[in-house]
Amino acid sequence: MKANLTLTALLLAGCAAGMTARLAAQAPAAPRSNEEVVRLTEFNVTASEDRGYAPAETMTGTRVATKIIDLPYTVNVLTAEFFEDFAIFELADNIVQIGSFTGLDIGGNFNLRGFSSSFQLRDGFFRLGRYGSSNIDRMEIIKGSNAAIYGRSSPGGMVNMISKAPKNREGQKLTFNYGSYGTERVTLEATGPVASTSLGKTSYIVTASHYQRDFGQEYARNRNYEYYGALKHTFPDSSNLLIAAEYLLQMRHAPLNAAPLVTDQKGTASNLDDEAVGYAWNLARVNPFGYNSELNRGYSGLTANYDKRIDDVWSVRTSANYYLVRRWDYNQNTGWGGITINPANAATPVQSARGATPQKGLIFEDGGGVQGDVLAKYWTGNRQIEHRTLATIDINDYYRWDPTRQFANASNPDIVAWNAVRTVRLDPLTLLPSGPVSYFPKWFQWGQEVATRIRKQRVTVVGGLLRHQAAFFNGRLLAYAGARYDTVRFRHREFIPVPTAFAVGQLVDKKLSALKPNLGLNYKLNNSLRAFVNYSESYFVPQSEATATVNATDYKPEIANGWDYGFKGSLLNDRLNFTLSGFYAIRENVQVTDLQETPPGSGNYLEVARREGNQLVRGYEFDFNWRFTDSLSAGGSWGHIYSIYTDYGAAFPLAIGRRVQGIAPVNGGAYIKWAATGGALKGLSANIGVSHVGPTPTEAPNAGDTYTTTRTGERVLARTTYQWRLRVPGYTLWNLGLRYRYQPSKSSYDHTFALNVNNALNQEYERANRLLGEERSVFLTYTVGRTGRNR
Repeated sequence: MKANLTLTALLLAGCAAGMTARLAAQAPAAPRSNEEVVRLTEFNVTASEDRGYAPAETMTGTRVATKIIDLPYTVNVLTAEFFEDFAIFELADNIVQIGSFTGLDIGGNFNLRGFSSSFQLRDGFFRLGRYGSSNIDRMEIIKGSNAAIYGRSSPGGMVNMISKAPKNREGQKLTFNYGSYGTERVTLEATGPVASTSLGKTSYIVTASHYQRDFGQEYARNRNYEYYGALKHTFPDSSNLLIAAEYLLQMRHAPLNAAPLVTDQKGTASNLDDEAVGYAWNLARVNPFGYNSELNRGYSGLTANYDKRIDDVWSVRTSANYYLVRRWDYNQNTGWGGITINPANAATPVQSARGATPQKGLIFEDGGGVQGDVLAKYWTGNRQIEHRTLATIDINDYYRWDPTRQFANASNPDIVAWNAVRTVRLDPLTLLPSGPVSYFPKWFQWGQEVATRIRKQRVTVVGGLLRHQAAFFNGRLLAYAGARYDTVRFRHREFIPVPTAFAVGQLVDKKLSALKPNLGLNYKLNNSLRAFVNYSESYFVPQSEATATVNATDYKPEIANGWDYGFKGSLLNDRLNFTLSGFYAIRENVQVTDLQETPPGSGNYLEVARREGNQLVRGYEFDFNWRFTDSLSAGGSWGHIYSIYTDYGAAFPLAIGRRVQGIAPVNGGAYIKWAATGGALKGLSANIGVSHVGPTPTEAPNAGDTYTTTRTGERVLARTTYQWRLRVPGYTLWNLGLRYRYQPSKSSYDHTFALNVNNALNQEYERANRLLGEERSVFLTYTVGRTGRNR
């Protein structure tokens, strides 16, 4: 990562040089503004409009500050205020309130508009998840292939976690949370000015949080340590320099395990009538790993940003990011195995076999990037047409080393003893263990391990975007057009023999490139309603693509194209805002299983992996926020998705037309919030939220199907367990919150007391990842805060 260190050093040196030059110039100070901002200039979002939980502007949508209503596609935002009001301490798969968005996890995964993704953005930079909620100001979701303005992206869109920024108003707060599932959390946040002179203004923010909870089952516990700090200096010419550092450590002991599959043999010796009937949800309540098990993640990173408005035409921004990521786990691969019931021999016990050999996984990742943006804002046609032209360059580098080792070989006495007890007999009615569960008794011991994977991977992406926006007819018609070009370079090595065409330790060095356009129109039909349409293309390559896959001669990235269309409205003097949209997207080059006649003309067919599959997604969404009065506001989001495979490879022809696993066909949420603005109840607020996720497929579209192959290559279904049609039921959750903020007269300190009840109706539900949903949870919060004056 010398290249990343060098690039970061150059950026920081450049920022320091810029600061020195401006301090020497001692330009006159810019006029003060009462408007609190996240950052200034064209690259910064204002936070002045009071719209409840729904900000009016976004940076994620176009890489420059843009009103959401002006975009020819959909951008959703969840704010820190929303997280606080609904007692959301972790940003994970509990975030289902945004239509067409589910499956978020700390590892970087999420589902959006029928497609899955394995990474996110943090302040516009590549990020493999690993974040806490204590330092997140808002979560912005850009939907569709429009997210390709940042480079490789899921065709469903991208998530950008925006960090909290220093403020000019002094403030400190200390928050204590306590509640169900052994939840204990303490969070400190302090922000305010450091200095204000003729040389400019400097402000800071520091956050720190310790958070722990259990999961309602033995041994399972989670602890988060989150630290974040940032310094921002605004020069007299209104340019800004921001430097931020972040640290996260998550320690998860005995992680949760998915409910195992249950197959009914129907009392016959033949497997032709076997049927997958569901999952052993009761067994999901029992931890299979025991006390010697862990799954931990860590992150540390540094980000620097400098932005400046040069004059009325030109604005520039340059940013750099460097990070170190690690993951280490042990004995979290010995979860519950599949279960068969109603065997032909009634004396055969019902049981679940756990993994044969505990393993230790280590993942070390580091990387970073540099971004440079130049924006020109100008007029033509006698100032009748406004133009914004954005040119960017991005360099991102990612390195991974991930050795995996088994505890020992099969003849090791500890492994022999484990294999004698790892199969657990179950009660045939409840599918719970019929006796005490034995666990692997030892932590990992070096010196006897067996290496199963040792590889090093590096992915470097260099690209740029040219995008133009023009406003015609006094701003009634906004037209967008642009293109992005990227070059991706893979440099992979495998250090354990694999059955492929490259040698152990050989460098697999491959490049590919992508040119992807985007076009959009946003037309103001009247002062309250706009129509929009957008076409965009994207490409995607995983950051840890298998070496053998990259080495294939026919290797190619996934590509996609899609349409967004609909209406955006602003009614009742901007108190009611809504977006009604539809979308249609096609994803190509999905890795599937094909057939290859080997040798040609022999009538013998082998299954081979190829990037020849296709996926189709279409759907519609509705989003709104409505501020009824100064005290009462509401909002909601709803998404309906139809996501299927249109080509799943020649080996599984019946998978065509089946739903994509893990994708909820419908989901969304709504809220209403009341906050007293005066009188005896001033400081009191209440909020109610409801979220819904529809029945969701849990298995691949070919799961349970077994085929035979004729000599002409035709695939014939020999039998099926119908595993592919399994789903978890839909569910609806109600969440309640009540807060009271009290500030004694003549005191700069305030006190906030809060009560939250999540899953208030205590609905039993299961998630698409086959984990049990959480029962009713009650949380108490106390915050002591201090607010100073705005400087």
